[in-house]
Amino acid sequence: MNSLNGSRADIDQAFLKHRFDELLNFLALNGRDSLGIGTYSEKSLHFILKNLFEPDRDCHEVAFKGYVADVMRNGKIIEIQTATLSGLRGKLDAFLPDACVRLVFPVRRYKSIVWMDPETGEVRNTPQRRKAENMYSLLCELIYIVDYLRDPNLCITAVELSVDDYRYLDGWSRDKKKGATKLDTVPTELISVTDLTVPDSLYSFIPAELGDTFTRQSFSKATGLRGRALWAALKVLEAQRIIEKTEPDGKRHRYVLINKTE
Repeated sequence: MNSLNGSRADIDQAFLKHRFDELLNFLALNGRDSLGIGTYSEKSLHFILKNLFEPDRDCHEVAFKGYVADVMRNGKIIEIQTATLSGLRGKLDAFLPDACVRLVFPVRRYKSIVWMDPETGEVRNTPQRRKAENMYSLLCELIYIVDYLRDPNLCITAVELSVDDYRYLDGWSRDKKKGATKLDTVPTELISVTDLTVPDSLYSFIPAELGDTFTRQSFSKATGLRGRALWAALKVLEAQRIIEKTEPDGKRHRYVLINKTE
């Protein structure tokens, strides 16, 4: 297979979906142990995304400048971040001056929870797929690396997926679900792969119905963001000069969309 390592590689959706299906089939036939999962506490989602973008295992877990890169080939790095971006700054400080870095972030568009008996491993429910995240999940996470977004050596790739979350029925509540042990997240479908080009791609996070001027409240209503997630999304857009805050209109600040040519 070909590698998609690099910071500005074109994305072949059909090719990636074919490779993704191959990895899922291999996982289903051989189980997690056969894939060598366990290095650096790796889970199925991280493993599949890493092999999706780079099938050559000799390029996996490469020591570089005091850190371990998920993938490194010919001086180009791929970092797979399946949770928060909060701990990434140290790696970016080390990697970006000397290497192109593709940051791959999964967006769990649909999720099913698979409940399992902790003693027998038997599945105890019929999983129901429901909507979970959208691209705003990535926008909120960018607050942690907002100062790096325009670095020419950084490329951010969003991978939209359907996933199954496997959990034991061993929690403290009556139905055993609250506080239950989370076992693994296994992707089941690759929906899309998208490269974000900063700052231009960030304009797509402004809902069209808001127009060029909007309030925090209207942005929240249009995006579904609340609390800290709402704060983080607006801060990222402000920091990257996509929007700017104006004087309060009564008790509400208003935001103005900044023209792309400015």
